[in-house]
Amino acid sequence: MKTWRTAWRNLTRKANLKGLRFHDLRHHCITKLAEAGVPDQTLMSIAGHVSRQMLEHYSHIRMEAKRDAVASLEGRKVADEPAREAAPAREVS
Repeated sequence: MKTWRTAWRNLTRKANLKGLRFHDLRHHCITKLAEAGVPDQTLMSIAGHVSRQMLEHYSHIRMEAKRDAVASLEGRKVADEPAREAAPAREVS
């Protein structure tokens, strides 16, 4: 192993994850913590962020998590429901 970068490239190539950046793991971790309901102040502390703006840059809440949050108002979870078909597109007059 010559450098960290070389080691990372070799690892991702062998794992068939070519193009995955180590920094992508930071985004993923912060997003998973946010989706689990970890308070923003705690996330900011873990990530070393000093602003809410930076926290928002690193967290990418999935659409399914957003739907689950709304569905929780009715005591249900989207993942428990059968898949819905997309509504047909409407023509704009």
